[in-house]
Amino acid sequence: MPSFPPTSPTLSPASFSNPSKDAETPARDAPAPSDIPAWLPPALHVFAFRDYRRQWVGAFASSIGSWMQQVAQAWLILELTASPFYLGLDAFLGMAPMLGLSLAGGAVADRIDRRKLLLASQAVQLSSALTLAILVGTRALQGMLLVYAILGLSFLTGMAQAMSGPAYMALLPNLAPKPFVGQAIAGNAMQFNLARVVGPMLAGLVMARFGATACFALNALSFLAVMAALATIHPPPQVSAETAQSWTQEVLVGMRYVFGDPLRRRLCILAALTTGLGIAVPTLLPQYAKAVWRGDEVLFSRLAACSGLGAVAGALVVAAVAKKAPSLPLVFGAQAALGLCMALLAVTGWLWLACLWLFAGGALLVAAYALVTTCFQQSVADDMRGRSVSLYMVCFRGGMAVGGLLAGTAAQWWSVPATFGLTGLALVAVGAWAALDGRPMTPPALGQTAD
Repeated sequence: MPSFPPTSPTLSPASFSNPSKDAETPARDAPAPSDIPAWLPPALHVFAFRDYRRQWVGAFASSIGSWMQQVAQAWLILELTASPFYLGLDAFLGMAPMLGLSLAGGAVADRIDRRKLLLASQAVQLSSALTLAILVGTRALQGMLLVYAILGLSFLTGMAQAMSGPAYMALLPNLAPKPFVGQAIAGNAMQFNLARVVGPMLAGLVMARFGATACFALNALSFLAVMAALATIHPPPQVSAETAQSWTQEVLVGMRYVFGDPLRRRLCILAALTTGLGIAVPTLLPQYAKAVWRGDEVLFSRLAACSGLGAVAGALVVAAVAKKAPSLPLVFGAQAALGLCMALLAVTGWLWLACLWLFAGGALLVAAYALVTTCFQQSVADDMRGRSVSLYMVCFRGGMAVGGLLAGTAAQWWSVPATFGLTGLALVAVGAWAALDGRPMTPPALGQTAD
């Protein structure tokens, strides 16, 4: 299943690797202007580089397959259990490994070949999807036994993603010259959000005609695309991490740096609250389509595509706004507006209006995620960036994991609309609290080093 949102922040001013190591890493030479086709728009110049282009295509194909499985898997769990709690539990198990393994994955990514680590991760995820396709297609397991198998495979997939996520984030900036790293990161976020539109729409069509098994099998095949890309790219030689401190000591220094500073600590709290409350809609959307609109898997896939279209729009808007440093009031406004959309989604009685709120909510969800992440990046000194971002992602993804489980539990006890309303109002309150708090939240200048 795909990460939600993409694990690499969309607007990073620097790569995730330790900048002190970056100086030692062989960098690609920037091409002469004549090396870039004249017909290629400036915003897409990064696609002139073969390695990045291959990896983008492979990742896009894999993301489409992952979104197809996410839609089919959520609908299958709902049909087997008729319980939103299991939707939340599935989301929790898919994201929980990030809490314990992301820091370890970052350390591993600095010490072994990142391509080999990524290939191993893709092989595990391919095996998981193929196993699920076989279990469902052959009816080897049924009822709650199948549900438990799905939950176990979600946890296995989450472990593979947690271990390989830092390696992918560290590899991506090495697929293009340094002047194009910003475009490379933005392009990665764009392929993920485009897949959020294409994947659910294809899933609805495939499920209606061939069933969920076909979605799982197609996802398994999609991993071959990214594995082929990884096998044929040639990034610069990787420089292994060399440090006088142990990994544990480095993590402790990073924790003191992040959580000992009021600004960075508050941004981590805001990230956890935003993801924890905002994840309610993506997690409970299958139950919303079925219980509120009496819809089937086709309607669910269309509602998911509406949210995906909004996410693409939100990513484009934030990319334009980010040409100027994103101000903190934009973060607070995006959080409050997202909460309002969730509350309105809970009370609307027209399907077309629900689609509109899902579109707006998808845009605001991505905007809030990206703006909080970018503000955090701007508050971090260059020589602490790698450790700081790893800790931030624990808060970011940890909020998702816990929020998904709590949303499923709340919907089980009350209802999906009530859960949307409560989490939406809570998100409005979070935005108001952050905006009205009198303590200064001014990020330091980029490039500042740690004391």
